[in-house]
Amino acid sequence: MIYWSNENGEGSFQSKFFQDDEHKHKLSIYINDDKLKECAEKCVESFNNLTDNMIDEICKQLWENVKDECTLSKINDVREILNYCWFEALYVDMINDDDEIAYAVEGEGDWGTEVGFVIRDNKVIYAGVDYLDYIKNV
Repeated sequence: MIYWSNENGEGSFQSKFFQDDEHKHKLSIYINDDKLKECAEKCVESFNNLTDNMIDEICKQLWENVKDECTLSKINDVREILNYCWFEALYVDMINDDDEIAYAVEGEGDWGTEVGFVIRDNKVIYAGVDYLDYIKNV
């Protein structure tokens, strides 16, 4: 469930997987049109039901795309990367309710670089620092 904070398409929701430092399990959500609130609910449901394989793929791509920028020399398990980054916001990447579910999730790494990932049609499209390049409708 999304808690909408105002008329400008900003809200928040509880996350099952990812946390921010300040609000533990609470992420912001943004839409560019109030007509997309139903799309936003679908995106949150998708986000909160990411499969283990999808989370592993996000972590694998994150590591591959940030390992040269961060101070970590090595991780033993791909999910360890989640100990060094956090996610704060979800951006709905749909223009109407008939679109495939698509969204981008934005966060930051301990090394000071913004990171994110893009999900489209329940597939991990990209995870890393260039996530904005993979957004179509935000």
